[in-house]
Amino acid sequence: MSKDKIITGLDVGSSKVACIIARKNESGPPEIIGMGKSPSRDGIKRGSVVNIKETGRAIEAAVEHAENMAKEVVNDAVKNVYASIKGIHIESQNKSGAINIGASLEKEISRDDIQRVVDIAKAIQLPADKEIIQTITKNFLVDGQSGITNPMGMEGTHLTVNVHIITGLTAATNNLIKCVNNAGFECDKLISGVIAAGEVTISQDEKKIGCVLLDMGAQTTDIAVYFDGAIQFIKEIPLGGDDITWDIAHGLGASFPIAQEVKEKYGSAVPSLVHSSEEVTYLYVDGMNQKTITKRALSDFIKPRVEEILEFVDIEIKKIKSKNMFSSGVVITGGGCQLLGMKEACENILKLPTRTGIPQNISGSVSGIADPSLSCAIGLTNYLDLLEFEEIAGQGPEKSGIFTGLKNFFNKSFG
Repeated sequence: MSKDKIITGLDVGSSKVACIIARKNESGPPEIIGMGKSPSRDGIKRGSVVNIKETGRAIEAAVEHAENMAKEVVNDAVKNVYASIKGIHIESQNKSGAINIGASLEKEISRDDIQRVVDIAKAIQLPADKEIIQTITKNFLVDGQSGITNPMGMEGTHLTVNVHIITGLTAATNNLIKCVNNAGFECDKLISGVIAAGEVTISQDEKKIGCVLLDMGAQTTDIAVYFDGAIQFIKEIPLGGDDITWDIAHGLGASFPIAQEVKEKYGSAVPSLVHSSEEVTYLYVDGMNQKTITKRALSDFIKPRVEEILEFVDIEIKKIKSKNMFSSGVVITGGGCQLLGMKEACENILKLPTRTGIPQNISGSVSGIADPSLSCAIGLTNYLDLLEFEEIAGQGPEKSGIFTGLKNFFNKSFG
């Protein structure tokens, strides 16, 4: 009997909702069988819901587009989704917990022991308006022995766990879940968008020797710092590609859509990468007159905002560790990373080698999936392979069936 599972990832972003439907079996990468997109500018601002009705419509449209494509492979309609959560309200912290297992040297560590020690690590005080969204287990120690990723069945008397806890505003998480529900779907799990993107753009070796992931979206830039093989820090900066576009719109006297088109076709984050005298023609904001600007002058509108975003990134990553810890450098993904010269701008400002993060370890014949703007949505379909013992706490996410998912994980992995 086939054990294939159909998984739907829903990236609810500030410019678009992206839906990816994938088929996953017990081994091998997800097979992408459906993809859909829908604009979300009227419903999401800086990563958070501002209009439940419009966001619900965008979610419904994106899923419908993906379903239509996936029907060539499966006929089942989407009922459950894994959704990304973003916003400047998202915070994270590293915590640890420890328990005594027993006096007997033959005492084996059970799944109950693992759950108990994780629960202790999660026992943090939060303001009344905040909750735990995601708890990612980084590693365990058994009787002081470090570097253990799976202590199940090991013998020992003392178990310690190190976790990374992601928190957010309860109202924001509830609003997002409400949007998904209003669109006709159940939210199985809320997952940090930058964590999901990292699962398909960063290798385990890069995580071990240290790297920084930048998920550059329309209105936010998400930072994730990895070293010692695990996530150590996430942070969201409320600036993104739309801020660059608005700078162009003001500079050119053009509408936002025209400025966006000019940026994507002719813009550069580094002026030296374009010809100084080559001209671009565009439609003025009155909708009637055409004007021209050189590519170099256009780049001069772009460069300051790009530098501002990256300088904020530099401030944040300097809070974590010496840059010598990031031996594999910076990985940039998301729609904003596709601007010409963004890689070079990152290297100039952050003083670290930089590469573009394209979704990896996926399969399927769907065209257009090798797209950095889909990294988060594709990463969500990889959820079953995410860091072991991960779970969500808090009333909002708990309502979405997390305990069933956790039980299935243990049965699959250790049953």
